[in-house]
Amino acid sequence: MISSLYIHIPFCDRICNYCDFCKVLKGTFSEELYIKALIKEIDSLNIKKNSLKTIYIGGGTPTALSDNLFKELLSYLNKRFYHPKEFTVEANPESLTKKKVSLMLRYGVNRVSLGVQSSNDERLRFLGRNHQAKDVIKAVGLLRKNMLLNYNLDFIYGVPGMQKSDVVKDVNFAIMLKPTHLSFYSLQIEDGTVFKNNKIEAESDLKMSETYNLIRGLLSKRGYHRYEVSNFALKGYESIHNLNYWHDGMYYAAGVSASGYMGNIRYTNTRSIYNYCKGINHQIINKIEPKDEEFEFLMLNLRLQKGFKLTDFYSRFNKNFLTSYKDQIAKVKDDVLIDSKSFKIKPNKIYIMDAILLDLLK
Repeated sequence: MISSLYIHIPFCDRICNYCDFCKVLKGTFSEELYIKALIKEIDSLNIKKNSLKTIYIGGGTPTALSDNLFKELLSYLNKRFYHPKEFTVEANPESLTKKKVSLMLRYGVNRVSLGVQSSNDERLRFLGRNHQAKDVIKAVGLLRKNMLLNYNLDFIYGVPGMQKSDVVKDVNFAIMLKPTHLSFYSLQIEDGTVFKNNKIEAESDLKMSETYNLIRGLLSKRGYHRYEVSNFALKGYESIHNLNYWHDGMYYAAGVSASGYMGNIRYTNTRSIYNYCKGINHQIINKIEPKDEEFEFLMLNLRLQKGFKLTDFYSRFNKNFLTSYKDQIAKVKDDVLIDSKSFKIKPNKIYIMDAILLDLLK
């Protein structure tokens, strides 16, 4: 049974220099038309009322919506699906207002993911962010005052010129704000972004790896365990929605550019907001062939600290992983941990996961 729904809100108050997600500058397109089309698509999915365990509204910047449209969307979802176990909304510090928090609480949102990216105002300007560190403190204070205590903070590392001391400051800043969950993503220079057009170069893989291990060590000492490559949580606060992705679970998706997974089909909605709002949704459809299913299972599950259970692999593919992959496992034996129940990548080798996967899948 499919128990997760991702919803994409493309509107942003400012376009960040590194972002290649599908987004629209606020004020350049009708939010009313978009929300109308979005609700129509969600209805068309024919999801049973009490079947969803998680809803995740991402973007873009969901909190960039006007209060009235934010209310309309949350109210609709609350009536349509009642209270899922985990209901997450992404937010930016500058657009997380008292009114937005009040609406989230009223309509069942119980988790917020806040885009922080850095504790350094100069670095925030370089990234093209629309807030300062003081805005983050204010936003978190607003969440805590209203007892919305399950919140994630997103950070970016590997920004050109970023030193070890800067990384430590970001981690200490994050810990001070007492989140239940933290995400640290390495800066990627993607096509179509300001950084790519300005020929900004990413840090070397070696430096990225050193920074990642520093972050992992610092957070581990503070009680935040790494359960996925870029994600750390206090015990019991791992993202249920994202774990479904990494366990190769199925999920619905709605909104411009949103990607879903049903049966053996992965689909991505049109990136044209104009077509989407006209009801023209030429999806990109990828049928997952049996030979590719094992690759996806391994690629996703090996991102997790726990890896995967050998019984889960057998249940999914009706074969013994250790026997079927005996020769490939021999090539990566120094990089993985194997016991009678599970297979996982060693914590200090997670940064070469792509190379390990190549060896496993040859």
